[in-house]
Amino acid sequence: MLGSASDLFKGTANYYAKYRIPYPKEFIEMIAQFYSIDGKGTLLDLGCGTGQLTIPLSPYFNNCIGIDTSTEMLQVAEEQNTENNIQWFHLPAERMHELNKSFTFIVSGNSFHWMNREKVLQQCYNSLTDNGGMVIIAGGSVWNEQHDWQKSTVKVIKKWLGSKRRAGSTIYGNNEKRHEEIIKESRFKLLKTDNFIFHYTWTVETIIGYLYSTSFCNRELLGENCFLFEEELTNKLLEINPEGNFNEKVELTYFFLKK
Repeated sequence: MLGSASDLFKGTANYYAKYRIPYPKEFIEMIAQFYSIDGKGTLLDLGCGTGQLTIPLSPYFNNCIGIDTSTEMLQVAEEQNTENNIQWFHLPAERMHELNKSFTFIVSGNSFHWMNREKVLQQCYNSLTDNGGMVIIAGGSVWNEQHDWQKSTVKVIKKWLGSKRRAGSTIYGNNEKRHEEIIKESRFKLLKTDNFIFHYTWTVETIIGYLYSTSFCNRELLGENCFLFEEELTNKLLEINPEGNFNEKVELTYFFLKK
């Protein structure tokens, strides 16, 4: 993992809860149907953040546990949560064994790339009950620059924070191996991998809010330049669409695993 949680996502939790794209209900239902989840068993969410995946999946299990390395994220998760069957723990995925529990299902929603993936997969395999399942999810990023508004956004980010993508106080580095390779080398069976596609409409407010939820363009990194950054980005986005609406075809890549 690059840096510490407090370094990577310091001050982002409230923005994370409000402005990250929620997982579609249809996607949650697809997971439950694929694994025939029946409302029993125990769920573990690795790198749970503010509970974007833990909370919508919680009705499908008796008990749920979300772990994360950010106390800020966990505090907001607790505030967001209205379910009685979820517990939150301040713990990195690499130390999940300290929970001393077994699980029927494990998920990692767009956080797997921050982890020691080989070590985490081995611990997940050991912690799952027989025939237990695991889902790993990877989402897109504004850095893909698939749309004009994303290209303009990245240009403004680079102007204020440098040409290389930040990750807290360090520089983001792509993992050498793809998730598929790591999974193939593990003891898990890869049952299915595909993309779940849906459409989402952004506004100037939600784009800025999303950026403030990230490790590469948050208020901690921008410091006293936040206002100037927002002003410039707003002007650039409105040049593209004066109505302030920006469409994105979102692709969630998912990996369905089984012990």
